[in-house]
Amino acid sequence: MKQIYKVLSIDAWGNADEGYEWNNWFNVGTIEIDINYSESDVMQAMFDAGFITNTNGGYVDDDQYNLVICDKQTNEPLFAIEYGSVIDGVTA
Repeated sequence: MKQIYKVLSIDAWGNADEGYEWNNWFNVGTIEIDINYSESDVMQAMFDAGFITNTNGGYVDDDQYNLVICDKQTNEPLFAIEYGSVIDGVTA
């Protein structure tokens, strides 16, 4: 079963203690993914929707409200898939 989720672009500031913190975020669209997703499914869906240009350049971090797409080299958060509020389908 697939659901539609908000995609947020993250404006992150570097933080010497924790790495990065979210300064601001912006709704940039939606994405449809299966509720039984794998990390590769999420990265492929983000690629297919045009949010990222490379499925190997990042990773998915689950912060218990968002699936955060982070840069693999810097760990900077780039996008978030907000699963805490579902647009279409059953609330997760």
